[in-house]
Amino acid sequence: MSKKQKKNILRYRRQFHINIGVIVFAFVLVYFLIYLINFATSRHVSIYEVQKGQIMKTSYYTGLVLRSETVTYAEETGKINYYSKEGDKAGYNDLICSIDQDGSVSDEITAAGLDGTALTKDDFLDVQDLVTDFTANYSGTQYYNVYSFTENLNTSVQESLYLAALEQLSDESLSSFSLIRAQADGVLAFYTDGYESVTPDTFSAEMYQPSDYQKNNLKSNTSVSSGQALYKTVTDEDWYIMIPLDADDAEQYQSEMEEDETTFTILVTFKKDNAQAYATASIHSYGSEYFLELDFNSSMVRYISERYMEVELGSNDESGLKIPNSAITQKEFLRVPGEYISQGGSTTDKGVLKVTTDKQGSESVEFISTTVYYTDDEGYCYIDEDDLALGDTLQMTDSSERCVISETGELNGVYNMNKGYAVFKLIDVITSNEEYTIVNTGTSYGLSLYDRIALDGDSITEGEFAN
Repeated sequence: MSKKQKKNILRYRRQFHINIGVIVFAFVLVYFLIYLINFATSRHVSIYEVQKGQIMKTSYYTGLVLRSETVTYAEETGKINYYSKEGDKAGYNDLICSIDQDGSVSDEITAAGLDGTALTKDDFLDVQDLVTDFTANYSGTQYYNVYSFTENLNTSVQESLYLAALEQLSDESLSSFSLIRAQADGVLAFYTDGYESVTPDTFSAEMYQPSDYQKNNLKSNTSVSSGQALYKTVTDEDWYIMIPLDADDAEQYQSEMEEDETTFTILVTFKKDNAQAYATASIHSYGSEYFLELDFNSSMVRYISERYMEVELGSNDESGLKIPNSAITQKEFLRVPGEYISQGGSTTDKGVLKVTTDKQGSESVEFISTTVYYTDDEGYCYIDEDDLALGDTLQMTDSSERCVISETGELNGVYNMNKGYAVFKLIDVITSNEEYTIVNTGTSYGLSLYDRIALDGDSITEGEFAN
């Protein structure tokens, strides 16, 4: 090819084409970088989702049991045999025990009590009933009840054998033999401990001595002397438990009383068998010491053998909305008299009439819509501070009376983050422990199930956005 021909060749110009994929990628990259920088430099709010739950509270106490107890004493000396067991209900003139002055008859009765062949069919049926009741109610967590069952079973068998032997004795052999019968209706107990005459009215703090307590089992005696205790009868179904409290507990229980009341009702769980009963409770002070008095009118016979009992006070399954204590904070509100809250014109919004003065000194009244979060026992309403402040003057509706906002008050609550920013919500506390608090549902301006709240309530402010 010649040089002249080469000069006629023209270079082709490429056209510029926009690559949409590169633009989209660049846009996404810039957005991601901006989001990453914002995320790295902003403060993050940890979120907790509100759930239903309950708190297990353990408030165990050991209390002193008081009853209306009457002790019956021996009028003569001799060997003794018992024909009733503890907790039996005795009617007037029912046989309780016998005293043999020379001991010969008592020895015969005691020997007969070792001969199981004398038991009748009815006696075996009674034993069968005792075994059936025990096995039906047995729990491995309450193994100590086996000992009580064994004692009751032995006493029941012995009672039957003693009575059978007593019926076979001739009148001639009973010349030195005395039968002791109940002089009043009541429930039988066969121990003494020095608390028989103590009542809530005569109780004093020094009487509470569980570590020094000694119980005298009367049935362990094979003989008695004149003037010695034989048994005691509880003639009243009302009974009491005196529980020592420290100052903090006393104050807590005092707060559960209604105004002008001296008692309140409380649920009591008896740790011996986990049975529950409601008691009427009152607080008494003895110098610097406090005691909680629990009054019962049922189940006395169930615990007739107990003088000191371990109990749990209050329900241990308080349920509601469960929130962490770290989420709870306080918000300050303006506190205004309730009579200055009104409705504005044609709307149903609640608010107040705010008095303002312009530069020329002319006054005007403006309706300010506001939210009443809470009304206390004194009739004061707690309102937000958006358009109002301390020192503002309010006017009562259809009146010339005015007041100046001069007080604030704090309410407990949490910050709700459902909308992405913090909104204060009130809480109505049911109970709490070191980590969690149970609050009521359905509280005005309160929480609902599955609400998302700020985990650290003190680190966030109203209206703050969450990342």
